[in-house]
Amino acid sequence: MVHNIVTTIGVTGGQKTRLAFILGPIAFDHSDAEVQQIIDDGFDIALSENVAVGFHVDDAMFWSRRGDLITDPTNIEWTDFDATPATGLHLEWARPPARMVFNSPTIRTEVTRRARDVIGARIASHVAILRSLGKEDLFAGVIAGWESHMGQDVSTMDRVGFHALANAGFGPQNPPSNIGAELASIVAEFIGLWTDGLAQGGIDANRVYTHVAFLPRARFEEISAPEGVTYEDVLDAAPSSQRPSVAFTANARPGFSTYPVTGVYEQIYEQLSEHGNPWWASSEGTNIIPGDDPESSGISMETYLARSFNHGAALVTIFGWGIGDQSNPFRTVTEGSDALATYRRFLSQ
Repeated sequence: MVHNIVTTIGVTGGQKTRLAFILGPIAFDHSDAEVQQIIDDGFDIALSENVAVGFHVDDAMFWSRRGDLITDPTNIEWTDFDATPATGLHLEWARPPARMVFNSPTIRTEVTRRARDVIGARIASHVAILRSLGKEDLFAGVIAGWESHMGQDVSTMDRVGFHALANAGFGPQNPPSNIGAELASIVAEFIGLWTDGLAQGGIDANRVYTHVAFLPRARFEEISAPEGVTYEDVLDAAPSSQRPSVAFTANARPGFSTYPVTGVYEQIYEQLSEHGNPWWASSEGTNIIPGDDPESSGISMETYLARSFNHGAALVTIFGWGIGDQSNPFRTVTEGSDALATYRRFLSQ
């Protein structure tokens, strides 16, 4: 697939640009040996194709193969303070297991170990080789998280996170004054645990990006929300959604999903401004809105890239190459003639 991307586009980069491919998401379901093989293969391909490689980490969603973790009730989230265990995480496109407890001591220890010793150290060793060859620009970075959020239970659609809240000292007699804000804080701490571990493993924090998705305020104002339901209520409870502020952490650059929903870029720019305008990433996206008619929701690929790169993005990860058959809308817009011409112009800079 990487060879196909390189040969189809025909340009791998100019003085200020670089074509890259991103492998992953690397999940808890991958063994340590599998993770290291993915990393090794990625750097081998990067050198053979003269194209940059990056890696995307699934921070929490797919972990059913980790019997040592998932069979321990202290690692399973609750849907209430009565300790009702979650049954599965609600996603529209897959059926992952129950949400893990982000601040469980066992989970925290394993996140640090995998981020530092398995992923971070392995990548850092390859980057050192690239540096010795004068080819460090063939490392695109690591995306730490996969639309990091707390989410809802698939069976009841109830919010999860009460086990983590209990670990933080809350309970039925001592509930948080703002559940959404407390859960956002727990998610932010979990993201920081991953990025800190990658940094401890030897990866430059300037090459680490977070990945958060959120419902833009402008889009919320377009929909008909029930009376009394606030933007913050929906933001914290919607599937895959999280407050955009949690994308900012010490040992990483912020990253967001950037499908062109009304208001998403404007809100990202606001968040960036509030945090000193750091370099950032479009960690996932393309120039259509998932589930909408591409003819009505799409924008040109040039406009799509400009909304990120012209506003401080260092990395744009485009979703859709090779997905499904030729009629798949993601594939159509990502591999279409307009997109290819845009890539070539950009990569010639």
